[in-house]
Formats: sequence, structure tokens, C-alpha cells
Amino acid sequence: MKTIKAIFIFVIIFSNTLLVGQVKKILFLGNSYTAVNSLPDKISDLALSLGDSVYFDSNTPGGFRLMNHATNTTTLAKISDRDWDFVVIQAQSQEPSLHPAELATEVLPFAVILNDSIKSNFACTETVFYLTWGRKYGDQQNCEAWPPVCTFLGMQERLVAGYMTMAEQNGSTIAPVGLVWKQAMDNDSDSLINLYSTDNSHPSLAGTYLTACVMYATMFQKSPLGSRYFAGLLESEAVFLQQMAEDVVLSETYNFTFFDPYTNINYNLGWESWFDYGNIAFAGFSYSAIENTYSFFDNALNAETFLWDFGDNETSYLQNPTHSYTESGNFIVSQSIENACYNDFAFDTLNIVISSSEDINRQLIVALYPNPGNGIYQLTINSSEKHDHLFYQIVDVNGKLVDESRVCGGENISTFQLDLSALRPGHYILKIFLDEKVIHKTLIIQ
Repeated sequence: MKTIKAIFIFVIIFSNTLLVGQVKKILFLGNSYTAVNSLPDKISDLALSLGDSVYFDSNTPGGFRLMNHATNTTTLAKISDRDWDFVVIQAQSQEPSLHPAELATEVLPFAVILNDSIKSNFACTETVFYLTWGRKYGDQQNCEAWPPVCTFLGMQERLVAGYMTMAEQNGSTIAPVGLVWKQAMDNDSDSLINLYSTDNSHPSLAGTYLTACVMYATMFQKSPLGSRYFAGLLESEAVFLQQMAEDVVLSETYNFTFFDPYTNINYNLGWESWFDYGNIAFAGFSYSAIENTYSFFDNALNAETFLWDFGDNETSYLQNPTHSYTESGNFIVSQSIENACYNDFAFDTLNIVISSSEDINRQLIVALYPNPGNGIYQLTINSSEKHDHLFYQIVDVNGKLVDESRVCGGENISTFQLDLSALRPGHYILKIFLDEKVIHKTLIIQ
């Protein structure tokens, strides 16, 4: 009697954007928050350090609001100057945090006008709303009349609500700069890095560098980690800020929640939230298997068409295909996705073994519990052979190795304890190397 084996594995996304250098044409529309410390130059230098390049232009007069840009001849001329890859829109620092009634009349209509101008010039230009940060001590100018903005966190939540509304109304992408600032301040326990200039509103050099890291991660779909461009900061500071940008923009473990009592919206924001309303495409898939028949599940963002290659000369255009393998071997499965303006792909390697009845009786079965768990897990190996040690690796959802170790269980012991409590909560892939085999297990730390 055959043993039925079912597995479910999350596939790490390998984007085609990681393989070759990219060239992006970017127009920046904003005010002094963009102009100070030459943010566009910082983004360009950061990109160059990672093998990419940027052509940019900007219009950033001090204090400009969206209503000013919407009728400004320089802004409109720059929009129509070329087929931009991205136009980054930064509102005046207070206006997205205004009362919803003021937001609806003084801000949102002008975001629509600007986005319409951008799309009319070139339909595949992606509008990116530059979600700014709350002032260090809140908006004291408007605090008395509008109490929610009296603190940094209160102002930040109102900015999030305003910018997310703009992205939804205009089918656009968010660069979550303000939330990365919050993440950095929350994780800088000694407050050694001041992101603000002396006015507690504009960015310091560190604040501009962090903003550049966020912009790079958003528009290039790549982590800034590994860049040797530090913009005059200490290496330790720059690397920390690079990590904060990756954690918020691209990591599956990030989450920011709050309830907006003025619109009755529960915000539950993760990395997908920055791209959900826009057009930038992210490939990704998971799969389950019963013996040699695999069911593939699409996890992509902003995909309109699909092409699957199963690695055995068979393909499919279905969104969620099923495929049976007839031979043993290693097969590279790829998912290619497209929409009208973007494409991306993801891939994984499957080790297919078409077993005889004798082989099935000797199958290696690995159980992990409790899963989800708090970081302490029991790993049990059920096979005809006993094992006194094993080697494992842990990778996060971006494919980054975060832990590896050899674990001893004692002679002829098949149960091992894994202490992974030092890892952050989130989803991981556990790779177990045993008997010349590699077993993949999805691992969830709560």
C-alpha cells in the first residue's frame, strides 16, 4: 500500500530585477523635504553603488503644496519632458495630515490632477507617493485645532491615512518613508541616530540617507543592504538604516496597525500594502505535493498574465496550475508574470523522486512542532535509520541566511530541540541537511 505524502512549501521570491543592473528615469516633485541634502543625488549614488543607475530631474520649491504643483508650469513641463519610469510626489509636510474634510477639498483633488497629467504623458509611468514622517514633537501649529497631530505618532497616523487614500484613489505606489523612520527610531534604543535637523521637521543627513534607502527599495524592488555608499555617515549607522528600509519595504514580517476613527478604517499594513494599489509586479508562488503531483498557488502582486515552466519541457498559462512529474530529477520551476507595464519572475528547484514500493517504505518523514511556535521547536525524524546529529539553515522570505547550526541529539536519537527564539517573529524556511538530502519546512515564529 502506497504512503501518501503531502507537503506545503513557501517559495522564496527571486526577482529578475536582481540579475542585471537597472536604469530608472525618475522625476521628483515636492518641496524642501526632497531638496534638502539633495535627496535625488543620494538615491542616484546609492543605486550606483549597487550596480544600478538613475537619471533624474526635480522641481522642489520650498513650501510647495500639491495645489501649487498641479498648476505650476515648470512641474507640468517636466512631467511631459520624457517617458518617466517614476514620478515621486511629496506633499507639503502637513497637508496629508489635515482633517479629512480639509484633505478632501485641499489635497486629494490635486493629487488626482497630477496623477492624471503623469498618466496622460505616459501610461506606464508609476506615480509614487512619498509618505513623509511626523514632526518630532507633532504639528504644534495645528495641534490646538486638530488634536490628533499633537504628537509624532498621531501625526504619523494621519499622514499614513492621507497618503494611503491618495494611492488608492490614483492606483499608485507608496514609498513608506515615515513608517521606516518610525521603525528606525523604535529600534534605535540608545537614540544615537537623529533623523531630524535642528527644526525637528526637516531631515538630517541621516534622515535623508534613510529616505534614499526607502526610495531605492521601493522603485528598484531590491534591498539597499550591502551598499558601500554611506553618504558621510558611520558605516554602522548606514548599515542600520539600510536594514530598517529593507525591514519595512520588503520584509514579510513587518506590520503596522491602527484604527482611524474619522474614516472607520482599520489599517493593517505590511510590505504588500505599498504596492497593492499600483502596477509594480512581484512574482511569487507556493506549492503543495502528493507524491509526484504538484499544485502551484499564485502569490504574485499585480499580475495579469502567467506563464509557468515546470522544468520538464511542460508549461502552463493558468494562474494556479497542477502538474505531475513522470521522472526523477531536479527541476527548476519558474513563474513569469506580466501586466501592461511590468513583468517579474520567481523560481524554485524541486527534487523529484519517483519511488518504488521499497523506497516508499524507507521514506524520511520530518515533523516540526509546535508550528507556529514561540521559537522553541521539537524536530522528529521518522525513518528506518537513527540519527545522532543534523545540520540546518534558516532563511527568511527574502532568501537571506539568518541562522545555521549543527544540532546533536545523542546517539541513535531521532528527536532534536531547535532554539530559534533569538529570531524575529515571522515566516522562515527551515532547510534540514540529512542523509545527503535537503528537507524544506515552513517555519512560523509568533
